[in-house]
Amino acid sequence: MKNILLFPVLLIASFAIAQDPCSDLNFVSIQYSPFTDTSIIVHVENNSSELFDYPGFVLIDSNGDTLAKEEVNFFGIGQESVHTLAVRPGVLDPTDDFVGELELHTGFYDTLQCAWQLNQSLCADTPCDSLIITFQNWGGALVLGDFHWIVTDSEQAVVDSGTFTMETQGQYWQHGLCLEPDTYNYSLTALGNPSGGGPVMTASSSSSFAAPSMLEYFEWFNQLTTVMEIPFFSFCAEPPNDVPETSSSETNIHVFQDREKHELVCSALVKDILIYSVSGQLVSELTPLSRIVRLPRLNSGSYIAVLSTNKGEVRTKLIVQ
Repeated sequence: MKNILLFPVLLIASFAIAQDPCSDLNFVSIQYSPFTDTSIIVHVENNSSELFDYPGFVLIDSNGDTLAKEEVNFFGIGQESVHTLAVRPGVLDPTDDFVGELELHTGFYDTLQCAWQLNQSLCADTPCDSLIITFQNWGGALVLGDFHWIVTDSEQAVVDSGTFTMETQGQYWQHGLCLEPDTYNYSLTALGNPSGGGPVMTASSSSSFAAPSMLEYFEWFNQLTTVMEIPFFSFCAEPPNDVPETSSSETNIHVFQDREKHELVCSALVKDILIYSVSGQLVSELTPLSRIVRLPRLNSGSYIAVLSTNKGEVRTKLIVQ
């Protein structure tokens, strides 16, 4: 009889000590994407056995309004994952602390699984936040030789610099910095004759999978120096969800990418975009009438975007997908 009663007692005890899986879903960070205020990035670590099937995060303000929402793109939450929430234009002021709630829904928003109260800034950490710059080979032949790199701020002051060597067994270089919000230039110069391969410069907020990133092809044959402009949390000191007009007549164009989307951001209003393959074939035509353009998903490769702006300019930009 004692053996018969023992199982229910143990079963009740096991339920008594069971933990809410939400308490083991730890936030590494929640903040704007470093390169655009149209996205909020939620970085989490899952220390529970719960998979949180088909998850979607939603950010809700103190008035109950939905300010940012994730499109479901994951089967579940593994040990570590990065989630991108699309921000409704104009609804958040990056310079203020956000007060509200973050919700996690599962089953394609069928079930509210977890909720956390927030009262914090969604901008960069103070006094600085992490940025990782890299140089890597994305294809074909080897990239070989010595390179000099330099990072300057908006006042053209040198933040950091150095040299590195790309070798047969080392086709990847990276360097971490801690920077305050500003617009930076990451310049890379080949110290020898052109090599081969598919050399690419990138900037990212962390090395985590699906972390926000920017990229620029290193142009071997047009020039031996390539400059990549990085607006790092610059909107946290400027009007929200807007691209400020440049003080010069030159139109600035940036391409932002993460796991879910590619965006082109222009300092002038974009009237239309023609996207060509490197062989010259027209693959897409857009008439956005906007400064922020969601680029279509294309087959992996390099493309040339030809933009017409409201200033009467025609500009080109390399796109890599």
